[in-house]
Amino acid sequence: MINVVGSYNVDLTLKVSKFPIPGETVFVDEFMTGHGGKGSNQAVSAARLRSKVKFVGAVGRDHHGDRAMEFLKEEGVDTRCVKRKDAPTGTAYIILDGNGETIIMVNRGANYLLAPNDIEGCMDGDILLTQMEIREEVVKTALSTFPGLRILNPAPAVITDQNLLSYVDILTPNEVEFKEISNSDDLSHGAEVLLKRVKKAIIVTLGEHGAVIFTKHRSVRIPAPKVDAIDTTGAGDVFNAALAVFLEKGYDIEEAVEKANIIAAASVKTYGALGPRWEEVEDLLKED
Repeated sequence: MINVVGSYNVDLTLKVSKFPIPGETVFVDEFMTGHGGKGSNQAVSAARLRSKVKFVGAVGRDHHGDRAMEFLKEEGVDTRCVKRKDAPTGTAYIILDGNGETIIMVNRGANYLLAPNDIEGCMDGDILLTQMEIREEVVKTALSTFPGLRILNPAPAVITDQNLLSYVDILTPNEVEFKEISNSDDLSHGAEVLLKRVKKAIIVTLGEHGAVIFTKHRSVRIPAPKVDAIDTTGAGDVFNAALAVFLEKGYDIEEAVEKANIIAAASVKTYGALGPRWEEVEDLLKED
């Protein structure tokens, strides 16, 4: 089982032809509402790939919270460890431009009220996947108490306690997050620094350029398929979900990253932050 500890947000997306610069007004071409939050995105995307998934998080006692619970259950995600809080359900405000690039601002809402004691009794399974849209102390508690393989997607890259990394088996930053955490513009040097804490591997995702895997003994670049991106929202979440799925299936890390790149690439060809279903990518994975 994959155990995802993280956030649920309502995604409010504004589609524009180009991002405004400070002081500029632009018109919105389309407004879309959907389910999001890095934790929920990863949990649902993994479930769509036919894995057994449990989501540990928090939503409000409001209409959005009700819809979140219904949605997660419909997608086959175990919601027994989702807490209801006296706060608005988290909200993400997404600006999507004509090139498929995004600017995202998050109001954490109920996500911020998820506490370490809320996750007691929920830390079981084969793989833990967590992120940084919830409080750092909750992430640290999850990582330090989980008995299986622990993956941290450090997004956003706001880590005040560097000791948190010592509980991480695999760290999966994108290039911007990697630079912030390692305080280095050089991938090799930054990875060397981080691998003094991270136990097994660092996977730096590079969007259309694929990903680079760093371990204490070697590094290898895994390319991504070339696609025409429509919406890159959630591509990192889809990658992390697929990575966890294939690691759980017993693939080695290079094979798992290769499969995750294919699935993440497929996800940017449609709108929304969620990954494709298994039947939508099965043939692509066979061709690989």
